[in-house]
Amino acid sequence: MDPALGAAIEKLRSGDEHEALTELIEMPQDILPAIVQAYRNEQSPDTRMLLVKVAWERRDPAAISFISEALDDADEYVWQEALDGCVALASPEILEILQTAQTRPRAENAMSRQFRICVDEAVLYVKGLIQRR
Repeated sequence: MDPALGAAIEKLRSGDEHEALTELIEMPQDILPAIVQAYRNEQSPDTRMLLVKVAWERRDPAAISFISEALDDADEYVWQEALDGCVALASPEILEILQTAQTRPRAENAMSRQFRICVDEAVLYVKGLIQRR
């Protein structure tokens, strides 16, 4: 892993979110593979959430499959961030991912209802954005 990338991810973990997010979002090289790997190895939901934010804030269409993966995260803040990314990257592909997510079962019933409500809202919003284009 690139030392600057590793240092920025460590800043995320230590709570220096603002500076770390700025550094990661503005890095010129392709950092998505390292972000995905860091996400998969990360125990902290807060850090996973911020890694998802970095991925979609960079506006890289290659992040779509990663954002789809993050929708399956057990932590509400992480999947909420993934939904934010879906709306930000609204496209027919994102709409298909969201429509598939509408039928995904969740481990906890209360969380399942909350997830479905949020995904339903995201589907409507993304449909509207696509239609306006």
